[in-house]
Amino acid sequence: MKLIDREFFNRNKKLLLIAFIIVFGSLIVGSVIGCFEAGDSYGEISELIEYAHEHNMQFNRSFATSNTGSLEYFIHNFSIDIMTMIGGILLSIPSIFNVLNSSYIAGQYIGKDFIFGAVATLPHGIIEYLATVFALTIAFIITRREIILIKTKSLDGIKTDLKDIFILLILDIIFLAVAGFIEASITPGIVSAVFGI
Repeated sequence: MKLIDREFFNRNKKLLLIAFIIVFGSLIVGSVIGCFEAGDSYGEISELIEYAHEHNMQFNRSFATSNTGSLEYFIHNFSIDIMTMIGGILLSIPSIFNVLNSSYIAGQYIGKDFIFGAVATLPHGIIEYLATVFALTIAFIITRREIILIKTKSLDGIKTDLKDIFILLILDIIFLAVAGFIEASITPGIVSAVFGI
């Protein structure tokens, strides 16, 4: 028996789609608003780096170096995802708020200087935000089970929901581990290569 089967997607495709729209929709909205909010200072980080290169200036290398390891990034992101999952107990309201807020803020960062923001965020961010989609879907499954339990007072189907939660949790952990590795080991090198810092 396969761990992930067609029925898994059939049962959860609407919840996955809603979670995807919430996560990436607020990321896009944040980017657009961040671009408009930046006004004259749009692209300021890229311009400062270019100016420093043109004038042979030394600048802070903290852009390209990081003392934070993969494990720290993983623990940080996983604890946020756990809070998102647990929010499913409260009808996913705190989960949705948490995801909207964090995605919007990340989008604003990208929108204020798209080139720098994209290079510094997207290599690991896409994978990290897909993990957030899984975490939010877990919250939605918990909420759905809660509503069914209140309406029917029956535990029928709870094993299936627990299996789906387990699958999504495993996917979340795998995606966050990969994103943490990329954020700690690869993204700084990409930023350094693109911007020469």
